[in-house]
Amino acid sequence: MKLPYCMVNGGNNKDENMYTVKIIHEFIHGPIWVYGPDGVSVWEYPLIHNDSILTTLNEKAADMFDGYYEFDTHDVPCWFDHEKEKAEKEIMLDLITQIVDRLDEINDGSFVVEDLESERLRALREESIQKSISAYIVN
Repeated sequence: MKLPYCMVNGGNNKDENMYTVKIIHEFIHGPIWVYGPDGVSVWEYPLIHNDSILTTLNEKAADMFDGYYEFDTHDVPCWFDHEKEKAEKEIMLDLITQIVDRLDEINDGSFVVEDLESERLRALREESIQKSISAYIVN
């Protein structure tokens, strides 16, 4: 279903004066990144940052993603636990879906959404399925 103001994964219905909300994970930030019409990151966008539902979802996703990092373990300064991320991919995908859905609900037409995270998480799911199938076939 195509939503009126939402651009998911590269649609071309963006006005040159619109903001872009990218959904992508970074350490200590959360998945919601807002960019102005000029492409420069905006620290705060009131419509989004004042929404308590989005704030809560963003914080949950950030805490979860940050939990995949360990410091001064595994003989490296910073280590990412890919296995933990894979194990929790469905939970994270659900959080990201809730974030995108909420953005769609509050969108007044001033921004578009580029969900770069869901596809990455779905790829983790497919990778897990393929490994399971391969293990089953081998046995």
